[in-house]
Amino acid sequence: PLMDKALSPYVQGGGAKKYEEELKRMYGMDADAKLSSQVGGFQAMTQDALTVLNDVPFAIPPYFAILGRAIVTLEGVALTGDEEYGIIMESYPFIARKLLREDRPEIQRALVEVLFNDNSSSSEG
Repeated sequence: PLMDKALSPYVQGGGAKKYEEELKRMYGMDADAKLSSQVGGFQAMTQDALTVLNDVPFAIPPYFAILGRAIVTLEGVALTGDEEYGIIMESYPFIARKLLREDRPEIQRALVEVLFNDNSSSSEG
């Protein structure tokens, strides 16, 4: 649930600016909010981050960090042309084709779960 809370705003697209706005809204840290609520929101966000880091220890391999940096740079370039651009949603067709080619049922089940999740935050219809 915490990872979903942290990553769902990013998947919606719009880059870092929209992500920051959504996180501030989720934690009650709007620009017009009182300082005490902003501090409380920051403390709640920090607590959530610490919970995830303590529950799921991980290390990022160097090659993954380099790929991540390249993707973020590409998304930044795309956002200069379209402020609503979302690299995650744009890459869905490629990822779906790649996963469907895998001969592993658990990966295909995961793809079906992602594609047909009832809790989708998409407002398209």
